Amino acid sequence: MASTFPTSLDTFTNPTTTSLLTSPSHAQQHSDINDAVEALETKVAIGNTVLGTYTAWTPTYSGFTLGNGTVTANFCRVNNFVHAYVQVVLGSTSTVTGPVFVSSPVTINNSMISSGADGAAFVLGSATYTDEGVVTNFGWATSNTGGTFFRLYVDQTNQSYSQRVSMNTTIPFTWATGDSFRFSAYYQAA
Repeated sequence: MASTFPTSLDTFTNPTTTSLLTSPSHAQQHSDINDAVEALETKVAIGNTVLGTYTAWTPTYSGFTLGNGTVTANFCRVNNFVHAYVQVVLGSTSTVTGPVFVSSPVTINNSMISSGADGAAFVLGSATYTDEGVVTNFGWATSNTGGTFFRLYVDQTNQSYSQRVSMNTTIPFTWATGDSFRFSAYYQAA
């Protein structure tokens, strides 16, 4: 029997104290266990790697057009834990047109979704916004109502208290070629 792990769990026949070496087959029993151990080793990996593998994905956007800009987007999922990282550098044809939403690689669990129109945001991660060669601003990533997009906010501190403001055409600055935004988010998958 070839191992079916990690797609599904293998089913083994356990011998009893009265089982003959042919029922189940002793050689087949060893072969099955060896296949299963090899599948586990492949999944867990070797060396200093962690359980799970980072995979590139191509996000979609709302309130933003990538144009000839560049994006690096990777995520790793271990069971229901997801870590996602996105970095975008604007090109000459990139445009920010409103509040920016970036699609999530895996749907976000309902318990981690912001409530209401602007809602009590469940912060999933931090964000940075860099006006090329000038300044870096900080903010965070939350989720949208459906759990399929991250919403990007800027931490605005020109008030008595820090407040979040949606990243948009002029916040935290007027966007131009070479400017960038990046965020890292951790969340539970749906």
